[in-house]
Amino acid sequence: MSEVLFKSFAIIGAGPHIGIPIVKAFLAIGVPILVMRADYTSASEVSAVLRENKVDVLISTVTLIFGGVVVQNVLADAAKEASVKLFVPSEFGLSPPAVGLAHEKHAFAVYAKSIGLPTLRVYNGLFHDFVPWLTALTETGKFHIVSKGDMPGSFSAISDVAGYVAHILTTQPPSRLLDVEIRIEGQRTTLSEISALYKGSVPVVHCDALPTEGVFAADVRTRYQQGFDVGKASCGWNPDTEMDDAELASKDNSLWEGHRWLTIGEVLGL
Repeated sequence: MSEVLFKSFAIIGAGPHIGIPIVKAFLAIGVPILVMRADYTSASEVSAVLRENKVDVLISTVTLIFGGVVVQNVLADAAKEASVKLFVPSEFGLSPPAVGLAHEKHAFAVYAKSIGLPTLRVYNGLFHDFVPWLTALTETGKFHIVSKGDMPGSFSAISDVAGYVAHILTTQPPSRLLDVEIRIEGQRTTLSEISALYKGSVPVVHCDALPTEGVFAADVRTRYQQGFDVGKASCGWNPDTEMDDAELASKDNSLWEGHRWLTIGEVLGL
């Protein structure tokens, strides 16, 4: 007997980067999605909204910056109380380490498991749109590459990730998605190869660290780029073996059969 697919979806923290595109992706395929407005610090308030709307899947797109991901423990409690069948945490990007900038994501995964809340964690690498931010091109007019920039990383377009999330949640049987890590990759390339797309229109600067003057969170961007040198910017990076597996990085692309993934050049107009 075939499984009954998820029917009711809600999103919380629907900001401009990935949240709103996910909402648009659901609407594009004719599936309504509830955009929740509630006190994120109140599990009972969030739970009441979820229960009232009989939500099967709760998607979180709260931001990592400024500790936004910490509120997901409250959302998890609310989802569990409301008998939500699946929680999609705000993990879009690279799989998080147990320590460091993204440790809140790792801590949440541990917490969700401890309360018995099934999760679907989506890793897609860096959004194409964030390349100018990563390289401080936006602020300086120069494409900064920390070290050599010759190791490949994973990149995906925001619209592709949003469409993918909507697609698999509405087409895959629940058993395929419960307590699963999804790894997708729109394009696998190096920062040096990306810089070549600009065809000499902007200076390329190799450096040990990004400039700090006028560059917000320069240290964060520098550390992210340093990860490229050892393969950590790939969705196929395994922190236990400290090795990158190119096949692992895109292992779940196949769940969106026939989809053509956008390139960095297409998204940035290069």
